[in-house]
Amino acid sequence: MQDPSSATGPGETVLIVGGGIVGLAQAYVLCRRGHAVRLFESGSGFAGKASHANGGHLSADSGAPWVSPAVLPELVHWLFDRHRPLSVKPLAMGLAGWSWLLSARRHLRLERYLESRSRLHALTEFSVTVWQRIESEIVSPLAPGQGVLSLYRSPREWDRARGLLERERSLGIQAEPVAAGEVASFVPELATAKVRPAGGIWYPRDRFGDCREAASRLAGWVGSHGGVLHPDTPVLAIEPGDGSVRVRTRDGLWTGRAVVIAAGVDSLRLARPLGIPLGLCPVKGYTRTYPVSPLARRGPALIDHSRKIVLTPLGEILRVAGMAEFTGFDDRLEPRYLARLHETAMDWFPDLAPVPSTLDWACLRAMTADGLPLLGSTRVRGVFVNTGHGPLGWTLAAGTAERVADAIEGRSSP
Repeated sequence: MQDPSSATGPGETVLIVGGGIVGLAQAYVLCRRGHAVRLFESGSGFAGKASHANGGHLSADSGAPWVSPAVLPELVHWLFDRHRPLSVKPLAMGLAGWSWLLSARRHLRLERYLESRSRLHALTEFSVTVWQRIESEIVSPLAPGQGVLSLYRSPREWDRARGLLERERSLGIQAEPVAAGEVASFVPELATAKVRPAGGIWYPRDRFGDCREAASRLAGWVGSHGGVLHPDTPVLAIEPGDGSVRVRTRDGLWTGRAVVIAAGVDSLRLARPLGIPLGLCPVKGYTRTYPVSPLARRGPALIDHSRKIVLTPLGEILRVAGMAEFTGFDDRLEPRYLARLHETAMDWFPDLAPVPSTLDWACLRAMTADGLPLLGSTRVRGVFVNTGHGPLGWTLAAGTAERVADAIEGRSSP
């Protein structure tokens, strides 16, 4: 629990490190509460990394811990499947990566998974509510698309998914199984697909949109309401002091009453010299963006659950995103994984137009073993964290910003 004597009140400056959707949501919430805010982003623009070209889902109900009991039966199958959704490079991962995998192993058990799923869903419910409030305040629908259909390629996977869904209903998950013959009524565009799904699960409350555009609108609001944004300003170090904390950049020092580390995988570099342990692992994901979408802009968006790949209509374009590559901090594009995304997209939409390679993208997502983000105060006075959102950064960003703001102000939170 945060020491009340160190709580930060309205009007006092809070420094935020990270200009993705998480950091900008944090800036928005703190500005709205009356705090002076300075935000530092290492890139030349905001939402330039994991928030730049992601899958674009606000996962009200489909968002779940990546490590689940459903993964275990698939591991042997994935060994022989060219389209397996994860890749592990043992030498590149380092000791921290192997430690993370050993920790994640515990969450393959159903009891642990359901506990994490329950906590994650409670945070998601709260975050979705906060996003709705933010949209009403800035008078802008950040995620205009509605509904996500998760598709399963084999009867084995679909049966397993339905069984897990029955266990999850008690957590408040709102989703419905869709039989193979009913899929076309949800997505007529799949009439020409090369594969026939064994079934699906419909998530009516899930939404989708352009995360980068949402981040841009938040940045505009923060800048017009007194927040100071520093793009192209890498933070070299965080230096706690007596009753204050400083951020060191190449341009000098900035002092505030508190600092929030919301820098995704770069949070590890910033926290380590302070003696703050963060159980994070960088996991690389890939996206391809097609100039013309075969899906209607109103949706629904799709998830190829068997391959852990999402297909999202964003206006006139189609975003295809997926893969989990454990390769340390290497964020370079691997052509073979981009080819897998393309082959999966062509399975569902054989007439897709070629995609310019300039629209290919890869990013590192900061993931925890149980799928829950790391939030709130740390062992270092005045230093707070808001990181570890994994693939649910946009979904959770608004809710985690409120929880961290509570911690900064010394308020209790659920």
